Amino acid sequence: MMLKKLILILCLCAACVLPTHAAFASVTILCYHEVDRAGDAFAVSHKRLEEHLKFLKNDGYHFTSLDEYIRYCRGELKLPDKSVMITFDDGYRSFYTKVYPLLKKYQAPGMLAIVSSWTNHEEKPNDVRDAASWDELKEMEDSGLVTVVSHTHAMHKQQDVNPQGGRNGVVGSHLYLAGRYETDAEYHTRITNDIQEVQRLFQEHLGHKARAMVWPYGIYTKEAVEIAAQSGMEATFLLDGGVNEASEDSLLYAKRIIMESDFDTNRLKKLLTVNHDTWDSAGIRMAQADLDNIYDENPTKYQQNVNELLTQLANNNINTVALQAFADPDGDGNVDEVYFANSQIPVRADILGDVANRLQQQLITVLAWLPTLNYQTLIKANDDNAVISRGEKGWYHRISPFDQDALSHVNQLFYDLAANTQIDGILLQDDLYLNQDEDFSTPAQTAYQQKFGKDLSAINTADKAELAAFTQWKQEALDKAADGAIHAFKSLHPHAVIMRDIYAGALLYPDSENWLAQSYDDYLAKYDYTVVMAYPFMDKEDEPYEYLKKIARIIKDKQGTGKTLVKIQTYDWDNHCWLDNKTFSRQMHILKAAGMKNLGYYPLGFAHWEK
Repeated sequence: MMLKKLILILCLCAACVLPTHAAFASVTILCYHEVDRAGDAFAVSHKRLEEHLKFLKNDGYHFTSLDEYIRYCRGELKLPDKSVMITFDDGYRSFYTKVYPLLKKYQAPGMLAIVSSWTNHEEKPNDVRDAASWDELKEMEDSGLVTVVSHTHAMHKQQDVNPQGGRNGVVGSHLYLAGRYETDAEYHTRITNDIQEVQRLFQEHLGHKARAMVWPYGIYTKEAVEIAAQSGMEATFLLDGGVNEASEDSLLYAKRIIMESDFDTNRLKKLLTVNHDTWDSAGIRMAQADLDNIYDENPTKYQQNVNELLTQLANNNINTVALQAFADPDGDGNVDEVYFANSQIPVRADILGDVANRLQQQLITVLAWLPTLNYQTLIKANDDNAVISRGEKGWYHRISPFDQDALSHVNQLFYDLAANTQIDGILLQDDLYLNQDEDFSTPAQTAYQQKFGKDLSAINTADKAELAAFTQWKQEALDKAADGAIHAFKSLHPHAVIMRDIYAGALLYPDSENWLAQSYDDYLAKYDYTVVMAYPFMDKEDEPYEYLKKIARIIKDKQGTGKTLVKIQTYDWDNHCWLDNKTFSRQMHILKAAGMKNLGYYPLGFAHWEK
């Protein structure tokens, strides 16, 4: 179980963006588990734990209690610049016999999160050692040094989260039970019942409700956090790092550094004084993978394809994968089906969650890559709600971003994605654009009349002022469509990573906003990462490498290096062949030499990152 826990926690740490240290006070939270257990990656020795506490006390750190942390986050209490919080998970009896005496010796308050079903001896995995008793917990709380909180009643476990039998923490998504996913109501009831039992037991044995929840494996949903808060809990804790500045977010999603058995005082000092490593701190290396090429009706062949994907990624230094969440086996760019369970669109095969889970176990951050507008089944038969051009129909047959009814179905689709998978974030596909001859659909006509009080069909795009207003209006509609989908996804996973594709032309050409209704400056302000589709060979550039250099210069001039990922092509779609390794490598070398930190490529299938 501990090995699985290590994988899950490291996956979680690989999937979250952490803030850097600020000049003003913050609280670093340390997360310990067992003490003196050989072979346990998270078990520190009694001697090492004492070294940690002695170092912290002698170096002037303020040991912060849960009560102080809560008041600090609410702005009711100012803490010293060097503040640290000591927390222990799981409620082992070793906390009572070995940790508690050290806390008394160094007068250091600590927080202990218990799995109350283990405390009650109701259910406990064979590899979990004895838990502290309720009497021992009460004795420690009465000392004033220990605050006992919840690690759930019986949700510190993994269960099936997809049809393939993939297992993960049970709080983070709907479970897959008896051939189907839980409903929203069933998930809500399961989480609520567990937390209600926590509060009943705390009241019975300790005389008070639990003030905080520590989520098993650091896995949670926004709904679970809200249920915990409704039960009377004032804070919840994750495993996403450790620097917390005073805010409501730090109260509801407190970040902790997980302590491992080999963390000596030098390592501890570094964790307390330098920026923490994050999944993206050394730069993103992202591949986009087509599930169309991985899915196979033959289960054996499907598993072989997944294993080949894992091997290829392991050999290529990839730390992020954007998985195609939609099905497009004919390659026409129009979406009829998807690869995850949902209530809106036909499912070709429910494999996204399975592949994502397998990748996350290899410490890879996984995004679902999917469209916002390009859904054929949501376009009415008469095309009244589809984007209409005054000229040739565009590459994508898209929903009009002005059709609020159709967009409500898209939003539900993104919600279902969040509910039925434990994906780390989303990459919005490049279908969020409108050229200067689009959109003249019925919903657009209605929206334009309401906004400007005149007929859209009479617009004069040769008039610069009128064209500028038209472009701004479309850009706002596209952004609003993206915002709706993102909000639906984040309603369950509020700290998800959000990326959005942008055409290179939006950076390169002054009039590009009129052609695309896309703005690089707008993207930089709105999203975690803007993904620039730098495809010089598809764009038939005469000087492809100068094209890449120019893109890099613009990104640097806009101060967008940290929030931009440059994605290159590995395939020649005109000639139906892979680019040779020399061409691929040269593109990457040019971008790195130009200072680009975050790089990606599409499609996955050939290229090799340098070791």
